[in-house]
Amino acid sequence: MPRIVTVRSKDGSNQDVISLVLSQDAIVVGPDGDPLCGVTLRPDQARSLAERLRSFAIEIERQEHQGYRTSSRSFIHLASVVVLHDGSEAGHRAFEAALHLASRSLATLDFVGIFGISNVTGEPSVLREDYEWQKGWLTQLVELCKEQTTATGISFNSRLFPANDPCGLFDKLHTMDFDLVVMPRTLSRFGTHGERLMPSIVSRSCNVLVCP
Repeated sequence: MPRIVTVRSKDGSNQDVISLVLSQDAIVVGPDGDPLCGVTLRPDQARSLAERLRSFAIEIERQEHQGYRTSSRSFIHLASVVVLHDGSEAGHRAFEAALHLASRSLATLDFVGIFGISNVTGEPSVLREDYEWQKGWLTQLVELCKEQTTATGISFNSRLFPANDPCGLFDKLHTMDFDLVVMPRTLSRFGTHGERLMPSIVSRSCNVLVCP
């Protein structure tokens, strides 16, 4: 889906300016055959863009350091949001919260599903059937979430990980660049005794939102 990115930059005279960059898929052919560039914004997205432009303008006018008012770590200026989902109701509440926050700033939403967690212990299951049915359920859920996300006009990516391989999940999160991760409370202690999910994420100094 077309995206618009707003950044503070320098012009040819090394003066601070505000640049609006459209993604390549924002270019379409008009009725007369000429290329047109544009992004359609909902009212809430337009307000978010206006707030970001105003923050940039104030930042430049007051000669403040870049990012003083417009850091991507701010909840109103997110570029990338990750949601962790274990197939539970709490996991879906986390998805709804992540989708709402991502749509406010046209951020990319990455869905990371974890399957094979025991409903009794909350730990990785030792039963093969738990992995099979939970993976099937999450696969269907991803398609539903993708439809819902696409309707809001933001980019959506997904990846599933088995609960008995937490290192694979941690390694993937380590390579991802995101401003906010949203997770259900049930996953806050997920991991091995040597490395837990929550401390691993918090150590990156990123925003974390835990849903009950």
